[in-house]
Amino acid sequence: MATTTIDTPPRRRRGRGLIALVVILILVVLAAVAGEFAARGIVRDQVRERAVAALGLPADHPVEVGLGGIVLAQLVAGRLDEVHLSSEDVPLAGLTVDADVELTGVPVRDGAAGGAGTAHLRLDAAAVEQLLAQSELPPALSGAAVALAEPDVVLSNEFEVLGTPLPVELAVTPGAAEGALTLTPARARLGELDLGLDQLAAVIGVTPEPTSVCIADRLPAGFAITAVAVVGDHLEADADIAEGTLSDPALQQPGTCD
Repeated sequence: MATTTIDTPPRRRRGRGLIALVVILILVVLAAVAGEFAARGIVRDQVRERAVAALGLPADHPVEVGLGGIVLAQLVAGRLDEVHLSSEDVPLAGLTVDADVELTGVPVRDGAAGGAGTAHLRLDAAAVEQLLAQSELPPALSGAAVALAEPDVVLSNEFEVLGTPLPVELAVTPGAAEGALTLTPARARLGELDLGLDQLAAVIGVTPEPTSVCIADRLPAGFAITAVAVVGDHLEADADIAEGTLSDPALQQPGTCD
């Protein structure tokens, strides 16, 4: 008996080939997505560990890590394009702050240079009060209670006039100069009397000029304060971060006040 061979039409064969190609492409994409997802998780964990070690935080301290771009491609290049770190209640030399950090060009290998960026720090009134209590200030400002009323830091204290203690309230506007916190008197009140800025020195021993408060010893040496302002009920500070702070132990140590 003769065998009849039925040829598959070329159009049907091309359709089957196209389907197979699409399936292969889908599998490749799925594999790439899975690889990216896995790599992103591993890199986030490693960056978090480095940040915790750099700031001397407890191993279980919550630190959120965000990564920009395609991580697999950045691993091949040896640097992470964008890294975002966010954490609350970060202890810095006895102070507690909330921090958001943006880094660029972070090296994948430990010890490699790179990773410059910026930091945004937030302090509540209690942290600011603690900071000022540990700083060298004029007597009228030393040991003052602190309240934050945008745009000023309001210092409340007692000042003795002719043997009589009177309440003093001094509002100062914060700023930054040469890496230090500055406090510039804005208004003052002694008891029920409003004081002009030209009366501050004669009455309570405070000049109308900005008072500089060094905070370099509360921050890693790689941080440099660039701006300070009261926003709402927090004192907020911006800082530049030097390259290598995430990997260089010398830049992770507290700075110094000259």
